[in-house]
Amino acid sequence: MKTKQINQWLRSELILLDGATGTHLQAKGMPIGVAPEIWILENPKILQDLQTAYYEAGSQIVLTATFGANRPKLTRHLGQDIDVGEINRRLAEITISLRDGHRTAKPGQPFFVAGDIGPTGHFLYPVGDLSLDDMITIYREQVRGLLDAGVDLFVIETMMDLAEARAAVLAVKAECDLPVLASLTFAENGHTLSGNPPAACLLTLADAGVAAFGINCSFGPEELGQLVEPLRSITPIPLLLKPNAGLPVIVDGQTVFPMNPAAFAQKTWPLAGRGVQILGGCCGTGPEHIRQLSRQKAKTKDDAISTMPERDMPDLICSARQFAEIRHVKDWPVFEYRDPDSLSDDLLDALDAEAAVLSIDANLPSKDRLDLIEAIIQLQVMAPLPLVFKTDHPLILENLLHVYCGRAGYISDHPDPQTKGVRLTET
Repeated sequence: MKTKQINQWLRSELILLDGATGTHLQAKGMPIGVAPEIWILENPKILQDLQTAYYEAGSQIVLTATFGANRPKLTRHLGQDIDVGEINRRLAEITISLRDGHRTAKPGQPFFVAGDIGPTGHFLYPVGDLSLDDMITIYREQVRGLLDAGVDLFVIETMMDLAEARAAVLAVKAECDLPVLASLTFAENGHTLSGNPPAACLLTLADAGVAAFGINCSFGPEELGQLVEPLRSITPIPLLLKPNAGLPVIVDGQTVFPMNPAAFAQKTWPLAGRGVQILGGCCGTGPEHIRQLSRQKAKTKDDAISTMPERDMPDLICSARQFAEIRHVKDWPVFEYRDPDSLSDDLLDALDAEAAVLSIDANLPSKDRLDLIEAIIQLQVMAPLPLVFKTDHPLILENLLHVYCGRAGYISDHPDPQTKGVRLTET
């Protein structure tokens, strides 16, 4: 199944992912503190048995065991002299061999492997020490190894920072055109660790080209349902949910997820449909949780699960923390660049107008463009307003949209800027 067909499949039926991996490996003897990826390569049969059980339980997409197989995380365990691509390739081949076996045994049934990508543990500049391009480079190294193995698609999951999730998406897009599913985790306040609300994450990543947007890990199914409900009316892409098996409790000093498979399926299944097309399990779930979901699916008539309709992106723009409707363009304050030495301060002063959006005139001489780009990088951390860029220069528009973590608008008199974004008019 090629990219276009997979994207259509993601919209056309309810799809089951797998469940947790790490907790099962620990139960089978993986010591705490080791690099899971290396332990798996030394003990492949344990992963093979688990993932075989997931496929047999009804998982249609199983994730590679590469969640932490990026250079920053691997370096902590193995030092600098590592071949990240090779580690990812070898790990992915374990899962791919199982996929191929199931495809042979049950031809015509959907069995897929998703290259799993998780957080690096770093934040982007100016909050952290990595530039956007540095972060993209880190992820591209991992992506290439997964592509060499032959994955069908990618899942970026358990992200706590929208900027890092976006960097991972851009890395995949730079290497291939395979579908990308992106999933973040949210705290009790309904925001990520970096303060990103679900709607801003959805709009930003949908604009970056992901095939589905999701929430995983954060809570059990009921709590995840509350987070996803407001997204149903605005999402242009399928939604993904991978709840934990309930809220964790401490039993005899151990963290336990108490929801049994039947209860998990009973609480999770009602979330299916109306845009939520992809379901799986996170912490505390196993093959039996997926089997119970599969049984619920089998008992449900096809027409009872509404498919994801084809629809355009909503008329909304957003920063990483706030979104606004596209209207009243003439009422938005327009920031005009004058003095490079006071650029950042002048931008912050422009925010005092208390508008919902800040429009920035980016028609600048070439010598000043890098200053503006740096100021936009800084401004995103200091202020939450969505931005609109006004420029007739396609290259500077492309550069601004590259560093902007959000869904920006742009106003341009150029006949064909050839740049993604939300095109606005001044009428």
